[in-house]
Amino acid sequence: MRTVLIILIIFSFSCSKKPISNTFIQQQVSETFDAYVNQLNTQGLEGIDTFFSTDSLFYWVEDGVIQYENHQALQEGIAAFAPTVESVHFQPLDKKISVIDHNHASMFIRYKQDLVLTSGFSFTLDGAITILLAQYDGEWKFLNGHSSVLKPRGN
Repeated sequence: MRTVLIILIIFSFSCSKKPISNTFIQQQVSETFDAYVNQLNTQGLEGIDTFFSTDSLFYWVEDGVIQYENHQALQEGIAAFAPTVESVHFQPLDKKISVIDHNHASMFIRYKQDLVLTSGFSFTLDGAITILLAQYDGEWKFLNGHSSVLKPRGN
């Protein structure tokens, strides 16, 4: 009888576990991206690589070309570009989050980004980013993505 009671207690606890809602996942992913934007805008490129996955599946595309084929290439690219950047201001204009499953989500972000270089040259990027995020030990990371700037379409 005691064994049956223990089995029933274990069963009731396992059945009472609430599934994670899509809204909760969207909130986590949104908070991760907001933290990325905050870091970028307050600290520039310093430490920004921590938002990107170190998984062997990682890659990043810019304007249709694989810019960083792995995390090491991303770190090297950041290290080379960071000393030339005086300031960054990234402004998300629109953000859409789609939950794939409990460990994966995708984002679409329309943005404007102002960059001022140490040379005094400044420019604005007006574009979009799509990101596939994966959850690793409770943390959301950018697994791969694509950023592009808006360009007028030809006739």
